[in-house]
Amino acid sequence: MIVRFSCIGACLLLLGVVWIPLSCTKNLTQQQVLFQSNFENNKRDPLEVVSWNSTGTAVLPVPDLRISSFNGTHVLGKLNNGYIKLTLEGIASHQVLQTEFDLYLHDTWKNDLWRFAINDVNVLLTGFSNDTTVKQSYPNWLGNGSALSPAGKNAIEVNLPGACALASSSRGTSRYRIISTIEHTGNSVTLIWGDAGGFFNDTCKRSWSIDNVKVTAITNY
Repeated sequence: MIVRFSCIGACLLLLGVVWIPLSCTKNLTQQQVLFQSNFENNKRDPLEVVSWNSTGTAVLPVPDLRISSFNGTHVLGKLNNGYIKLTLEGIASHQVLQTEFDLYLHDTWKNDLWRFAINDVNVLLTGFSNDTTVKQSYPNWLGNGSALSPAGKNAIEVNLPGACALASSSRGTSRYRIISTIEHTGNSVTLIWGDAGGFFNDTCKRSWSIDNVKVTAITNY
């Protein structure tokens, strides 16, 4: 809980020898962590992963457990044309929902589509590039008429090794820290992370993963 105090009229303030009556109220911000994971325990519940299976023989997406190691940490991925779903229920009264996560983009991205949605409403619909010859939509939305940005714009790191095809490259993976804050009052919520793009079902040539996921309900009093 974060407490901020602001005096308006009933507190007492000493200025020299004069007592000035003021009143004092306090603004309270209560934070309830609904979900948090760095996947180091190799558990994904209650997250659901839907992707093509590891053999590549399925004709439809199938549920698949995808916790893997990358660059000394565990991530949930790697996915290609798949999605991750998180449903949370029984949320206490609140006004704001904040979602934080690390997004890793592995190997060949050429402004390929990536999305994050809450209750089927896109919070972020954009494109990312690792290829320095191809500009990306992020931090703007994909296809909204905004100017494109250089590959890796606003990334925390761009010089990570690739996960497979570009494993020997010094610029094979980029990492972004994404924080979304929206108004939300419902007692349940569904979050979706997903992609669509080239090298369909080939997670060696292009994939993505997430890490350090945290979802918080915030109430201001």
